[in-house]
Amino acid sequence: PYLRVSAKKQRYFSIKGPPLMIDQLIQQIVAKLGIPADTAEKAVGTLMNLLKEQGDNAAVGELIAQIPGASDLLAQYTGAATAHEAGGLGGMMGKLGGLMGGKAGGAMEAMAAFKGTGLSMDQAQQMLPVARDFFHEHADSALVQKALSSVPALKGLMS
Repeated sequence: PYLRVSAKKQRYFSIKGPPLMIDQLIQQIVAKLGIPADTAEKAVGTLMNLLKEQGDNAAVGELIAQIPGASDLLAQYTGAATAHEAGGLGGMMGKLGGLMGGKAGGAMEAMAAFKGTGLSMDQAQQMLPVARDFFHEHADSALVQKALSSVPALKGLMS
């Protein structure tokens, strides 16, 4: 059982213990990028949403189950990675990227979604490897690899 506290402060607490694992990822991103916690939360929520919407359903579902608090954060940010949330920029960037090739279009749409969270493109590119490494550390590595590689929009951005 988990207790949702505040969107502006520590996000999730286990009723019986310390902050949940997803909050550790958010704090790592805050420390690495020097951004506010609410921006880092939006970015992680957007990443989880991209995984859910574009990734292998079984692998992403298992990954989310292995990271305590991830499903709660995902529920809060479901639909956040749409072009509308990015001010229409996602659709425009996707069309431009489509002219350059499928992978470029997906990557540009992903960057537009992260830009909609308040991250610059440089910050998004710094955040993604932090998240990837965190997932590898706290979940089954083969599962993480399968889930992340199943999202074309993230392939070039996670290195």
